[in-house]
Amino acid sequence: METLKLNDFLHIRHKDELWFANNERSLFVSTRAFGAMQRDLIENIGINRMKTFFFKYGYQLGVEDAQEVAKRDNLSLLEKIEFGPIIHALKGYTKSHITEKDFEVEGNEIKSFRFKGIWENSYEAEQHFKNFGMSQGPVCYTLTGYATGYVSGVVGVDVFFKELECQGQGASCCVWEGRLVSEWKEEAEEFFSYSKELPILKELEQTNEKLMMEKRNLTLVSKTYNELTNELIKGNSIDSILDILHKQYHLPIVVEDSRQHVLACMDINLEDFEAIRETFSEIPDKKQCHSKVRIFSYENGICLMSPIYLLGKVVGSCSFLYERNRTPNYEIDSMILDRLASICSLLFLKEKTEVESLEQVKGHFLEEIISGKYTQREIMRKADYFQLDLSDHYHAVALTYKFLNTCDEKEFTLHKKTFEMVSAYFREENLNVLIGQQPDSLILLITEKEVSQKTMEKTIRALVAFLRKQTKNVQFLAGISSENSNILEAGVAMEEARSAVRLSSRDEPITLFSDLGMLGILINDQNEKAIKKMIRDHLGVLYDDLDKNKLEMIETLYRFLEQGGNLDQTAESLALSKSGLRYRLNKITDLLNHDLRDPQKQFQLMMALKALKIVEHERINKIQAE
Repeated sequence: METLKLNDFLHIRHKDELWFANNERSLFVSTRAFGAMQRDLIENIGINRMKTFFFKYGYQLGVEDAQEVAKRDNLSLLEKIEFGPIIHALKGYTKSHITEKDFEVEGNEIKSFRFKGIWENSYEAEQHFKNFGMSQGPVCYTLTGYATGYVSGVVGVDVFFKELECQGQGASCCVWEGRLVSEWKEEAEEFFSYSKELPILKELEQTNEKLMMEKRNLTLVSKTYNELTNELIKGNSIDSILDILHKQYHLPIVVEDSRQHVLACMDINLEDFEAIRETFSEIPDKKQCHSKVRIFSYENGICLMSPIYLLGKVVGSCSFLYERNRTPNYEIDSMILDRLASICSLLFLKEKTEVESLEQVKGHFLEEIISGKYTQREIMRKADYFQLDLSDHYHAVALTYKFLNTCDEKEFTLHKKTFEMVSAYFREENLNVLIGQQPDSLILLITEKEVSQKTMEKTIRALVAFLRKQTKNVQFLAGISSENSNILEAGVAMEEARSAVRLSSRDEPITLFSDLGMLGILINDQNEKAIKKMIRDHLGVLYDDLDKNKLEMIETLYRFLEQGGNLDQTAESLALSKSGLRYRLNKITDLLNHDLRDPQKQFQLMMALKALKIVEHERINKIQAE
């Protein structure tokens, strides 16, 4: 037998061809073999489990050495701690040095513990670098485990050692720090969460159970979704679909549109739900809900709410409500709620398609009325299909729209969007209106019966206000024809509306044909030449060779006359200074060679300017667009 005494704490002897370290049988294992095991563990169980495996391995080695050192009563507690790095180095793991120490004991209680140091030539970092290259974080898990186990065993309280820098990351040496577990807080909690991981077989059992449960949940959700889809295919209503869900889950269910108008509800009345909704407070914790589902709390329970999407936009929502005595099954309930939202989306799409088709047919009918294709009897008969009484007095309306400035949105998108908004507005107001589409405008035919107590002007003003609120960067203008009773004269009424809208402006977006006075009666295709001669006689050089500068002076003159010659109001409407306005008016006076304060001349000029806006409408728009 041969004994090798490395120091008082490490005796190595060879007996019967076996090796013993301090009377414990020991093995010599190459670092290359350790590296192979390290590589296989990472590849087979993942680096997080490998951390736990190696840390626990190192921890056990440290505890065993601590038990030997603890027997030495002749050493102080600090000396016992300091022997740890020495033994660690003697066994070949690393070259270890303590660089900082803060150790305070009061009686039998450790008040403070903070040691820092370095490891050089860590076998663990060396093998990790050879097998995997440079790491993203520290890799010396057996070393930190050894230090933690050794010191915890010596001092009798839980400490934790952590690498701050590691050779595996490219550092020149490994830097470590040890503190009481209570001082590490979240950092120690992260480690102990790894330490408490389940054995892999147990975890696989639990994973299998979760998968089976998930399979059962998916089967249930799929079955429910199929039943809802079948109702949709049968052409049944949303109430029928909600009834199926309610029979299965016995929950209050609510479907709303984007304006929070309740479209359908089950097992809860409208007033109660609206009262509850006002108290909703969103819960940020999504728990196990589908990512789209939001969770709200209210006084007596919880609400799960899922958005309804149509063509990429939220058009409504579906909700499940739970009283206090019932807890949602967040995972499965959110999946079913999401399927209900999908069904509602299909219903909304079906309704949208039907409405658009009906509106297009009605628009085509209006265009045929204007073109004079039908007799009065045919018009009345066809109008019955749309529940319209065209024997009633009616007005024609021309609605124009254009972007106020450069916009990425395409003109076609604006036409489509405006048509949809106008159609939706009249449906919401429960007004049956014929809507036709022109290249840059909509034409409307509205009977007096539909307007009821409101005047036609108030109805169109409300429509324009709604459109302005819904769409930014767009100017909406409208012209309203005189009242008509003969539906065969709808074409004439439309021309009146088109003439009126040409005098509408941003400040006054609605113009009645009756506001044109005699001018409205005089302007028609037969006397267009005479009207242009009248314009030229009164506007002179301002009318000849129209360009942007002359249009600017014409607009200034029009606003001045419109404001009754009031300089302050005119300057404000044009966003000009009074001096700038006077300069323009003086220039216009010189060009026209007329006194702009003469009432008779003011009337003649106003007539000429209104006529210009009507008969030269297309020419003016073309110049402004250049």
